[in-house]
Amino acid sequence: MSVLAFLSYVIVTSITPGPSNILMMNEARKMGFVGSWQFSSGILAGFAMLGIVSGVFTTGLYNLIPLVEPYFKITGAVYLLYLAWHVALDKGKNGNSSKIKSSFLSGFFFQIMNIKSILFFITVMSAFILPFYQSVNFIILYLALAIFVGWLALLLWSGFGSVFKKFFAKHDTSFRAIMSLMLVYSAISIFL
Repeated sequence: MSVLAFLSYVIVTSITPGPSNILMMNEARKMGFVGSWQFSSGILAGFAMLGIVSGVFTTGLYNLIPLVEPYFKITGAVYLLYLAWHVALDKGKNGNSSKIKSSFLSGFFFQIMNIKSILFFITVMSAFILPFYQSVNFIILYLALAIFVGWLALLLWSGFGSVFKKFFAKHDTSFRAIMSLMLVYSAISIFL
């Protein structure tokens, strides 16, 4: 395995906009970096759990992945469109909904169902790790590296949302429209 190819895939896939990145940025925009920590830590924990479960699943069912992937794609795309619809809604009319914190569990369960992350880990395992390594130690090492890079990218997006909080508040409608369109694009890109 080319470590450079592995790292390129992991870094590019982790840093590009995806549902988790977008929602972490949105939560940090509303609550600040520290205020969004419950939701963010739920997403981070869900990402790690998803990595471990995907690693075990992919290792055990390496030959069956092509059969179940279409179902993951359809489910994920529908869920992303649902999220896009909710992000697009103008929640500011009540006056208080922008101050409602998302919970650890909402972040965790969102991440467990995040099709981009599921496909990310299945691809990491089936294209970069399993064809080259069967040793449990190497599988754990590369999977841990993928999780760590993913965490860094998620935290970067959360920090971005927090730093530009005032700017996003000033342009809330535009921000919501762009975030919703990015989620719709994420849903469409699953099939490209």
